[in-house]
Amino acid sequence: MKSQTKFLIVAFVILGAAYAYWFTDWFAEKKIQIKYRNLPGRGAPGSIEPVMFYLEKGYPLTSVKVISADEAATNKYPHTLWQLVAASNAVPVTDFIYGEVPPGMKPKIAGVTPEALVSTGNYRILLETAKIKGEKDFQPRASGRK
Repeated sequence: MKSQTKFLIVAFVILGAAYAYWFTDWFAEKKIQIKYRNLPGRGAPGSIEPVMFYLEKGYPLTSVKVISADEAATNKYPHTLWQLVAASNAVPVTDFIYGEVPPGMKPKIAGVTPEALVSTGNYRILLETAKIKGEKDFQPRASGRK
C-alpha cells in the first residue's frame, strides 16, 4: 500500500472520530428529558393549578426532588420542597403530578408532605435513576377559577 493511501485512511478515521465526538450524542451523558404542564381548571379557586410532569419514556426512578430554583441560584444547598425515594423495586414511571406519590416510591422522610408551591416562584425538579439524571425548571400558575 502506498504511503499516500495510508495517510488518507488515517486522516479519514481521525476526521470520522472527530465528527462522531463533536456532532453526535454518542459520547454525551444521557439525561432524562422532562416536560411539564400546568393543569388548568383543576385547582381550587385561589390556589395553584396542579403541575404534571412527563418523561419521554418510562424510567424506574430512584429519586424525585423539588427545590426552589431562585434559592439554588444563590445557595449551594437549597431547601427541599418535596423529596421521594424508591420504596423497594423501582417501577417505570412516565408521568406524575407534583405532590402525588408515583408507584414504587415513598417520601424520603415518612409523614412529610410536599410544601405548597406559589405562582411567583421558580422551581426545579431533579430526577434520578440508577444510571441517569435529569432536571427541569418550572413555574406553577395560579388557578384562574373564581
